[in-house]
Amino acid sequence: MSGATSKILYLLKQNGPMPLPPLAEALELTTMGVRQHLHKLEQQGLVAFEDRRFGPGRPSRHWYLSDAGHRQFGDRHQDLTLQLLDGIDALFGAEGLNQLISHRFESQKALYLETLAEAKSLGERVEKLARLRHQEGYMARVVPQGEGWLLVEDHCPICAAAARCRGLCQQELELFRTVLGDTLSVTRSEHLLEQGSRCAYLITPSKAAC
Repeated sequence: MSGATSKILYLLKQNGPMPLPPLAEALELTTMGVRQHLHKLEQQGLVAFEDRRFGPGRPSRHWYLSDAGHRQFGDRHQDLTLQLLDGIDALFGAEGLNQLISHRFESQKALYLETLAEAKSLGERVEKLARLRHQEGYMARVVPQGEGWLLVEDHCPICAAAARCRGLCQQELELFRTVLGDTLSVTRSEHLLEQGSRCAYLITPSKAAC
């Protein structure tokens, strides 16, 4: 793999989804040159793209790492996580796993509630939630959806653990409903573990808020 393609993977790993111009600027290459590298990486299954629209005009193409791209960095944390889950199950059984999930739920809830308390509108609350999730590695973003929003997570850093312990996924849905409050309704519209290409949550104002 050439130096330029390795740098592209590193930049996408470090920054998340990026459009072409900032990549070209960081690499000190032309946009045409970077585009050629990206297409080669796409053919290898290491990167993918999504066109995002911000207001009027042409959409902006954002490139991001695929799961195979993330594995290029040799991260074995999923193996360790699975070993820990198996150990907890063996030592403490289902009750031990449930306590672990509950502890994670309460820790995340405290952090999320503290951050979302600063929001001045429903939309800002959703945006703050997406930023928290993005910081946690979910490659989260918000897409306007009629009167509501679609919270999209293009990557799942706990996918292996969630496949082993499905309560983690249910916990995340309940977490969103808890921290967003009664004024917003949350439903999961796409699920990575149920043949989806990502996880997505439709968030709409509840009837009580209308």
